[in-house]
Amino acid sequence: MPVDKTAILHAIEHSLFAFPELPGQWDVPTFPGLQAHATPEVSHPFGNMVGVSTLTKENADAVIAEVQEFFGKRGHMVGWWLNPSSTPVDLVARLEAAGFSRIVEQAGLVLTDMAKEFKPNPRVTVRPATAADREDVIRLYSVAYPMPERLAAIYYEVLPLAGSGGAHYLAFVEGVKEPVSVSSMFSPKNSRVAVLQGAATLTDYRGHGIYTAMVAARMADARAMGKEAAVLQGDRKTSAPICVKLGFAEVCSVDLYVWAKA
Repeated sequence: MPVDKTAILHAIEHSLFAFPELPGQWDVPTFPGLQAHATPEVSHPFGNMVGVSTLTKENADAVIAEVQEFFGKRGHMVGWWLNPSSTPVDLVARLEAAGFSRIVEQAGLVLTDMAKEFKPNPRVTVRPATAADREDVIRLYSVAYPMPERLAAIYYEVLPLAGSGGAHYLAFVEGVKEPVSVSSMFSPKNSRVAVLQGAATLTDYRGHGIYTAMVAARMADARAMGKEAAVLQGDRKTSAPICVKLGFAEVCSVDLYVWAKA
């Protein structure tokens, strides 16, 4: 039986909250009607985020204020991951009234043809990162993504703990000694869906088919794991158009709103 749309949307909406607590590095605070994670050492919306809202008109404003109080006391900015199923229906207006601003517009994308063939640049090689690649993985996330180096180090540690098959990937270009791109993949617990995340390429090497090679390598591994679909969140200005050309279909919008204490 093919994986259904409910499972696909669930993987897209919950993927950024699939990582377990890593004491002292990656917290999982509790807020009513929200999923959340927080990085005690770093102020960045990727590391400090809430989402998958099931709030009501009666409690939404109070919970928004609770989130702001929690992260404000830490002196950290917080990202609010706005998903298709987020409630209440006027959540955007409430967030904006509380001082949140939209900074990222993304498309939730899916590919269910796991046998699809890609034509990556033959000069590009992609492989899963090993423990010996730790410094390269962190360097690429911090420079190419970019994200703070400390947050990149935390993401390096927490990603493999999510679901199954969690791994970082490195891309190499023929004639260049060091890797030039990084990405990741995992499958949520008890899911038939693979989540492709975190692709970032150094500026000097963009536009050479490296992103396509990254997708192809992760899709091959997802297929070997027996997954029946692959999802990702693609930036509408960069990766989403590429993914559509590769055969992915948009199934939803996913936006990131950010707040920081003045």
